[in-house]
Amino acid sequence: MSTNQTPYIGENSPLNRITTYFNALQSSAEEYLFVVDLDTNIFLLSDNFVKDFDFPANVVDDFDNLIMPFIHHDDREIFDKAMKDILSESKIKPITCEFRLLHSNGEYGWVNLNLMLGSDEYNQPLIFSGIIRRLDTPVKADNVTGLLKRNVFYADLQRELESHLNPHGAVMVIGLDNFNVITETYGHKFGDTAFRQIAQNITNVLPPDIRLYKLDGYMFGLFMPDAMPEEIEIIFASVQLCMREIRNVEDTIYCTASAGTAFYPSDANDVITLTRYAEVALEIARQKGRDQVAFFERETYDRWRYDIGMQNLMQNSIARGCEEFFLCYQPQVDAKDGRLLGAEALLRWYDQDGSVVAPMQFIPMLEKSRMIIPVGHWIIENAVITAKKWQKYMPDFQMSINISLYQLEERMFFPFVQDCLERHQIDPGTLTFELTESQRVYDWEFVNQQFSAFHDLGIKIAMDDFGTGYSTLGFLKNFNCDIIKIDKVFVDDILKSSFNKNLVKYTIMLCHSIGMEVCIEGVEEEDVYLYLRDECKADQIQGFYFGFPEREEVFERRLKNKS
Repeated sequence: MSTNQTPYIGENSPLNRITTYFNALQSSAEEYLFVVDLDTNIFLLSDNFVKDFDFPANVVDDFDNLIMPFIHHDDREIFDKAMKDILSESKIKPITCEFRLLHSNGEYGWVNLNLMLGSDEYNQPLIFSGIIRRLDTPVKADNVTGLLKRNVFYADLQRELESHLNPHGAVMVIGLDNFNVITETYGHKFGDTAFRQIAQNITNVLPPDIRLYKLDGYMFGLFMPDAMPEEIEIIFASVQLCMREIRNVEDTIYCTASAGTAFYPSDANDVITLTRYAEVALEIARQKGRDQVAFFERETYDRWRYDIGMQNLMQNSIARGCEEFFLCYQPQVDAKDGRLLGAEALLRWYDQDGSVVAPMQFIPMLEKSRMIIPVGHWIIENAVITAKKWQKYMPDFQMSINISLYQLEERMFFPFVQDCLERHQIDPGTLTFELTESQRVYDWEFVNQQFSAFHDLGIKIAMDDFGTGYSTLGFLKNFNCDIIKIDKVFVDDILKSSFNKNLVKYTIMLCHSIGMEVCIEGVEEEDVYLYLRDECKADQIQGFYFGFPEREEVFERRLKNKS
């Protein structure tokens, strides 16, 4: 039976007789409750059931149809069977089952349904009752800090947003910087004590009407009605001050915090989005150097989201065997006569729309995420295969391959290279590893040990992008390499800049004096090439004047024409 009007509970209905007890029970229960009059098939539902699922009323006659859309389609038979079993059960005993129910946050969660039949004095069934408990109901308070957790933060923020006609304010997420190092150094017991102390310190500096919540990991959350950016900065300055010292028996330990803030309604007006935006702003604050607060900005967020999307695409590509990656090869020539010596293998990647992504966009992501390790294996394998093939046309063909410090730190990198050389039977003397400057080198002894091992195999070592960032003359003192590659930035205006002229010229002289060769990158014009050849005495040249990076099949035609 189903009507458009709210069903009527008759005077003689058992539901009418138990309404007082039902109301008392539901007022103190978090579970969803219902009772069914078996005579009329009318259901009495608890208030929270009606509210959370937007049911039309507390009294309904089509409960199965109302709840079924909220049950996961794979579990509807489980629910239907339980409802039939309670009526067909000859003995009065509970019926229980578990299924997935769509909650108000838009996600399915497992629940437990417990059904019990109620009979009259003649043992004839009159009613049956049901209790639905969430199996994933989270604990409300953090057991270390005593602070209320994320689920309560969401609920309280939701009430704040609903309590005013035009609510406005700020959501702040505070994250401790590298707190896990403190825990690992001093142990988890001290870590918990320190974390509890920090939570209390932050609570003490907040305004009395602002509550601090414990979010995931070493993060806290709070929201401030009517807050302006200036007030947020003042609050965070207080947080910074209270973070300065954590007392240990033997040491004073210093810890910093970063924070991200999103404003409502200007940035967003719902709980989930506001919190996510604040967490994104926190990540941006950390990327800027930590120990600071950042405000959510749409442009920065869109760029961050694009980077995350790109990173996911690359991860999928790697899982498929580096499917969208490919190598291009740029000629390297003898500076004296322009004779082809070999090529540098350059990594390229197709985006999902089929366009080639600029290397400066995706290579830093590969290195930061350490995806450069599996991709680096793929690069070396394919560059070696290609070099071996091209040496049929040009026996002394040289292949330069970029590697990063992350790859050197990988325990299996050297064995992989050694195995690759043996499998493809290539002369190691025709290979050069170029160390890209993606990280500051702190441990010269380690780096030189690694490169000494490659030297022992016969592989040459080059320092890429010399003259920029950290690669200065100090590298010549500390770095055991065969070739220095001078960056394009010093070549662009070399004929107009006496500084660039002298820097390149005397760097080459210095390198020659200690037995190193020099390759000049970014040469695009003939007069620049002639100057580098005649005045600077460069050894190798690389740049658009002698060839662009080319796909394997295009470069191979060049080799075939020369052979």
